Amino acid sequence: MFGRKKEAKKNETEGHFMQSGAIANSGMTSHSMQSGSGANARMTGRPAGMHSPEVQASHHVVRTVPELITLSYTDTGNRKYQQDAVYVSPGKKLSANKKTRVLAVVCDGMGGMADGGKASRTGIEMLKKGFQKIEKEPNVNIPLFFRQGIKAIDRTIHDFPKEGGKGSGTTMVAVIAEDNKLYWASVGDSRIYILRSNEMIQVTRDHNYMLRLQEMVNSGQMSLQEAQAKKQKEALISFLGIGNVSLMDVNDTPFEMQYGDVVMLCSDGITKTLPDGQIKEIINNPNVSMQKKAENLVMAAVRQNTHSQDNTSVAILQYKETTITRER
Repeated sequence: MFGRKKEAKKNETEGHFMQSGAIANSGMTSHSMQSGSGANARMTGRPAGMHSPEVQASHHVVRTVPELITLSYTDTGNRKYQQDAVYVSPGKKLSANKKTRVLAVVCDGMGGMADGGKASRTGIEMLKKGFQKIEKEPNVNIPLFFRQGIKAIDRTIHDFPKEGGKGSGTTMVAVIAEDNKLYWASVGDSRIYILRSNEMIQVTRDHNYMLRLQEMVNSGQMSLQEAQAKKQKEALISFLGIGNVSLMDVNDTPFEMQYGDVVMLCSDGITKTLPDGQIKEIINNPNVSMQKKAENLVMAAVRQNTHSQDNTSVAILQYKETTITRER
């Protein structure tokens, strides 16, 4: 469990991240995204029900139930080493009498630092182990779980032995779906998108220097053109391993998914290469499976990425209706 032996931790959530070290004070400064309700307001469609009545046909009973589908795909690209890491828990059909939860995570290890691959794998493994401990609990404060997990992972990676004076770091985007309610967390410049029909919304911010420059633009200290001309505009200002991480995006109000909604988590190998229109075209292609769509996204980015060498990864979660047929 996190925490030094002589320090009592009152909140049970803190014990879900099994790794050496101390978990930081839960009163940390963080950017708490309230875009759950905002994202819902911008998306249209009918509300999703939980379970439909059974329809009897001859000797079979047919009914529809909600289902959470998860899948992922990653490619090393032109790099010699894989520094991305991806995890999705198995998809599940929703239950009428208990909460159903699934997890998806993408980490993009930082190539300019020591052993980005180890950092990204550590982030995945710690969040995965923490999730497995709360997966079946009746009531969980998921935003708090994310905030404490981010602080714990950041401390662990920051304490890695330095190689050549360099530390280690990774970005992270993660979602937990609890039935049709979606919670997310982000540190760095990997992204989370929600797609509904032909709409596509980015629900996370890029935690790079451009975020600070935009604040200066908004206050009239510089023009947008001056900000965009800065060479360091894409330098990260928050990542796991920075030490005492404080800039993170976590939504306290869950986004309510509707049938057909697709949630995409991806490293910047996709978003810096593929325009939004191409991403939507690939995701909305009715002629291929969702797994094939994930592969097509990654391979399109690899083919079109001529300006740099980068690993490319995607994790996808879909909320849909599934038909179940059983003998009467």
